[in-house]
Amino acid sequence: MKLRILGRLSLSVNGVDYTPTAPKLRHLLALFMINSNEVVSVDCCIDELWPTDPPKSALSTLQTYTLQLRKVLRSIPMSAISPDAALELRTRHQGYQLVIPRESLDKELFDRLVETAREELGRDNVRRASTLFHSALRLCEEPVLADVRPGPSIAAYRLEIKETRFSVLGERIDADLRLGRHRAVIAELRQLICAHPMDENIHAQLMVAHYRSGQRAESVMVFHRLRRTLAEDLGLEPSPQTKRLFEAILKTDKLPTVEVPDSLSGLRLA
Repeated sequence: MKLRILGRLSLSVNGVDYTPTAPKLRHLLALFMINSNEVVSVDCCIDELWPTDPPKSALSTLQTYTLQLRKVLRSIPMSAISPDAALELRTRHQGYQLVIPRESLDKELFDRLVETAREELGRDNVRRASTLFHSALRLCEEPVLADVRPGPSIAAYRLEIKETRFSVLGERIDADLRLGRHRAVIAELRQLICAHPMDENIHAQLMVAHYRSGQRAESVMVFHRLRRTLAEDLGLEPSPQTKRLFEAILKTDKLPTVEVPDSLSGLRLA
């Protein structure tokens, strides 16, 4: 069984797709899946499906939708599901609960991969950590649930996953830099800076990548562009950590020998 919410909505078993095609059913299933094994209140369901002007028949229509979703779940052959796994939509006090095997949900796999990658980093197994970060990020496409029209809950979930993915991406790039993949990440970091022109961590990573690739001038230019953007848009200066990284790049005569203490994300020039 495979349940997907980190890309397009999908419910499949043994290669057979059971994902509803009706927009409201897909919407409701997505809401239950992002809250899998938790109770979702009736009020939350109504707010999600009709965020601005719920019809007077909202409650009865919701009940009809849940009945249709139950029919979808019951159409899945029990022989295709592990005997110790549950797959059902339960009615709870003033709400509903989609019970699924956690290991079947792509978000659970994503979380496990990221957690294991961080553990490997803690053991200084950087190559293994990088591989796990890459695997996790391949699960998480953008935008999340792109084929579902979002209400407030799904919109908030999209934003949460987007921020999580961005954070994990930064960790993956850090690991790749530690593995000496400096030139390989430069183009990616340039694209990220276009999307996040005031993010200091990305700029610090690109400064290090250029520096370690023997491109000191480009590294210096990255810092000056960041300083100018922060000054013009926010009236701020780069953080002390970023300034220390810049100063170390200016002072270093040989590449790459200098370590920069307390730099962003623990980055080092050497």
